[in-house]
Amino acid sequence: MAYNPQLYFPQAYQAPQFPMYQPQQPQAFTPPTIRAEIIQVENEDAAANYPVGAGASQMMIAKDDSAIFIKSATANGSTLEVYTRRPQEAPKPSFDLSEYVRKDEVKALINEAVAPLMAKKKEGIKE
Repeated sequence: MAYNPQLYFPQAYQAPQFPMYQPQQPQAFTPPTIRAEIIQVENEDAAANYPVGAGASQMMIAKDDSAIFIKSATANGSTLEVYTRRPQEAPKPSFDLSEYVRKDEVKALINEAVAPLMAKKKEGIKE
């Protein structure tokens, strides 16, 4: 029988290596990014006549930036959505200015409220 060193000197026992437990961190939700090719057209008629393949959509904008057009084509025909551009509305104030008093009106209001009390006090002192 031939000499086999592994029979006499076996390798030391090695415990199996398990990956360390790492708690799962909640991942932040990232909204999907939509990339669109926008084509510049003269007007709504040019957008309506622009060729779009079946099952596809194309976004277009008027050269004067007055409107945005989205043309979608299906096997049954095509549709054209028109979004007109309008200026942004100014935000409405969240408080009523008539409920507030200006600094120059404060003294007049105080004198108006205190005057009857002062008159009664003066009458009480004279008696």
